[in-house]
Amino acid sequence: MGKEYYFDKYLQQRNVAIDLLRAITMVTMLMVNDFWSVGGIPHWMCHAESGEDMLGFADVVFPTFLFCVGLSIPYAISAMRSKGRDGIGIVSHIGFRSVALLVMGSFICNQENGIDPSVGYSGNWYNIIMTVGFVLAFNYYQGDGWGVRMCKIAGWALLLLLAVTSRSPEGMSFYPYWWGILGLIGWAYLFCAMAYALTTRTSTRIVVWLVLFAICLCCTETASYSMFEGKSILPMGGQNVIKLIITNLHIDNGSTHLMVMSGVLFSSIYVKVAAGWGMKQKILRALALSGLCVVAGVVSHEVFITSKLIGTLPWVFYTLAIDVVLYAMLDWMVSRDWTGPLQWLKPAGTATLTCYLMPYVLYPIISMTLGWDWSYAIGAPWGIVKCLAFAMLCVGLTGVLNRYGVKLKI
Repeated sequence: MGKEYYFDKYLQQRNVAIDLLRAITMVTMLMVNDFWSVGGIPHWMCHAESGEDMLGFADVVFPTFLFCVGLSIPYAISAMRSKGRDGIGIVSHIGFRSVALLVMGSFICNQENGIDPSVGYSGNWYNIIMTVGFVLAFNYYQGDGWGVRMCKIAGWALLLLLAVTSRSPEGMSFYPYWWGILGLIGWAYLFCAMAYALTTRTSTRIVVWLVLFAICLCCTETASYSMFEGKSILPMGGQNVIKLIITNLHIDNGSTHLMVMSGVLFSSIYVKVAAGWGMKQKILRALALSGLCVVAGVVSHEVFITSKLIGTLPWVFYTLAIDVVLYAMLDWMVSRDWTGPLQWLKPAGTATLTCYLMPYVLYPIISMTLGWDWSYAIGAPWGIVKCLAFAMLCVGLTGVLNRYGVKLKI
């Protein structure tokens, strides 16, 4: 029996620390995504501007979620193996999850430019119909009877209706102008999960090579300090097979894939090596790894600015340094059974997709029923409190929906 399967028994245990890190990240994402409705947010809390050399608080959130995606991949694949799924079953499941994320990302992004009034429904109704369609199509149902099938058909019918009828104010038909947050996660998940699933015995070694590949890609495809001239260190001009592969797999400069694959690598090595470690050893090694990431960030910062929008190496390394420490801290809290106060976050960690979609229902309902103009309705610092309260509302409603059987699962 291969080494990968030997360690599957560790991976089959629920990792509460990952759930908590994912939950905290989702709550923070909901909060910063609500910053648009608040005036006077301190600059250090916001996303850095294009070309700005800065790591804002908001710039850490998305890569941390990508890291969580990577952390979960070895556990998810191990769980599928334990249920008797073969290679084809695992690959098909990865493919379905990726396509689902791409579909949802496309629908979410399609209305960002607005909806033409002539189609008969507003942007608010588009978001409500879209979210209901997602829930019906991708909900985790108990059983597989005719009722379940009819719900799924109804969900896809609603999405098809939007795809056929929606128009932008400029007359553009349904089109994924970009893949959005969910789409970026979908492309990175597809590549990294497939790479891990298809490498059985040597998966850790392959993951290491893929991390190095992503770092090299970041170096060659990301503009350096000469970015205003549009140059990178080793520009690959013209059409070539490498650019063709990168374009078709939506790898871009590899930064999102690097974050996910770093999570995969951390999970696969941490579980295997740390199985016999004490908590003190885990903390010390996590701090050492975080320190190495900081050093890598400082060194790479000599060449690249720190930028989320460009996806530079300093942005990746600094975020990884934070993520490793956060995970180690949560793992320590779990070992001491000190996570009780964080239990209210559970829905955001176990029903993350449902939680993420809550604003697409809440914003339209509040806007249509109360007539509120969300744009800069309240200023900081109370506006930041409002954003946090809104995030907590999303988590609470997600928990209520879970109890009534509403939980998206892809």
